[in-house]
Amino acid sequence: MLEYKHVKMFIKYDMLEQNNFIRKSTTLFDNKLEVEDTVHIAFCFDDNYAMPAGIAMSSVIINNSDKNLVFHLFANNVSNEKIQKFNQLNQKNTSIICYEISDGFSINPDTLVLHVSASTCLRFIVPQILNKVTSRILYLDCDVLCTNNLDELINVNLDDKYSAVVCDIEKMQEKQCPACDIPYGEYFNAGMIYINTDMWVDNNLTDKAFAMINSGKVYKFADQDVLNILMQGKTVFLPKIYNQLTSLTVGGNEDNLLSEDTVIIHYVTGNKPWYQLYLTPLYQTYIASSPWANQKLSLANENAPSTTRRYAKLLASQKKYFSAFKYYLLYLKHKATKKR
Repeated sequence: MLEYKHVKMFIKYDMLEQNNFIRKSTTLFDNKLEVEDTVHIAFCFDDNYAMPAGIAMSSVIINNSDKNLVFHLFANNVSNEKIQKFNQLNQKNTSIICYEISDGFSINPDTLVLHVSASTCLRFIVPQILNKVTSRILYLDCDVLCTNNLDELINVNLDDKYSAVVCDIEKMQEKQCPACDIPYGEYFNAGMIYINTDMWVDNNLTDKAFAMINSGKVYKFADQDVLNILMQGKTVFLPKIYNQLTSLTVGGNEDNLLSEDTVIIHYVTGNKPWYQLYLTPLYQTYIASSPWANQKLSLANENAPSTTRRYAKLLASQKKYFSAFKYYLLYLKHKATKKR
């Protein structure tokens, strides 16, 4: 049975005002079953990732109807319209609390390289704030799907450990272990972290993390590097089924090749399944089961026009010349727009 701290589910603003990063908190709805297990799950996102966060939450709900699910949404400059959409996830075992991030939240922009956004660093404040509610929090990136029950994950023993994580791929071990000065094979991917909030708070990791990220030093993978350094030697390593790193290709179907016992699929790289060019049948199934079923999907990441060019080449190889020409024109349009 998970430890659950007996406080009122709605977190009052006066409990949060000590943290300059939270403007206010709002409980969208609060439902509970008469069951023992309550799982607290945190997502951190900006306006661009509101829909993917919702799809990920919907997938958790679909596969975990046997437990109480409390979602904590740390929303950075997210429109009210998109926040209200989460109300449609209302289920008898589901609660949602939204935390509006204040203007006081800032990250050293020099360290936000690759496709990393400042919002990913919001996970630094999650355990500090939610420790008032629970001793265990499951943090998930928005670019994930939950495809099985979370039972085994949430019952991992975290005594004297900061978190339970999954090792990153070999290429990352080779590059980031020396860069972060940690033993080879112990560099983890931060897209799924099951956190012991008591130990986190006792060791003041929130302040340490912000001090590191804003020190002026550039961390190639920003918050992920910082968390690896701070948690070194104090993590439980889990099988990859709990953070199955998956790279999509144009017209591909890579997530269909994963084992049936996969619990969490994590779509890494900029090729996200909520773009038309990378949409897979599996992800489409979860979209169709969510409040976002009728939302029009963007063709591709506007910051990566080369994606459209690759799709045009794929269509040409399939002798679909008219469609290939259409997408090549879109590529030229995207490229021209990006240069302006």
